[in-house]
Amino acid sequence: MLVDRVEYADKYFRVLPHLADALAFIKANPVPGEGKHLFQGGYLMYQSGMTKPGEEGAYEAHRKYIDVQILKDGHEIVLWNRLENMQEAASYDAEKDKQAIKGIGSMLELLPGMFVVLWPEDAHKACRHADDAKPNTFAKYVVKLEL
Repeated sequence: MLVDRVEYADKYFRVLPHLADALAFIKANPVPGEGKHLFQGGYLMYQSGMTKPGEEGAYEAHRKYIDVQILKDGHEIVLWNRLENMQEAASYDAEKDKQAIKGIGSMLELLPGMFVVLWPEDAHKACRHADDAKPNTFAKYVVKLEL
């Protein structure tokens, strides 16, 4: 996992070369609408809504893509742990590139302008709020970079 602010994203272009393509797409299309939006090296989706309690739902991990989640507006918590510290909750779905995972993770608070990079070994649960807090609104880009 890697966490930083978008204005420093260029420091990671050597490791994540298609992140530059994703950010160029976002700059040209700040609210791209629903669905998958393709760019060189991957695709992105724009999501908005209300956060859910951290205890709700399963963690997930991916095998074909690196997740880069960029918070545009609002506030969210991302729960995270190394995949090796978690347990499988369901079989890997190759079509959705999603593995359901269960366990306990650490909380990472994302504020507007921040991003988190999640590799295949990172189990995560995004769009959450602390269990004792009220739901928050959020708007974000979920970037999928091909491995």
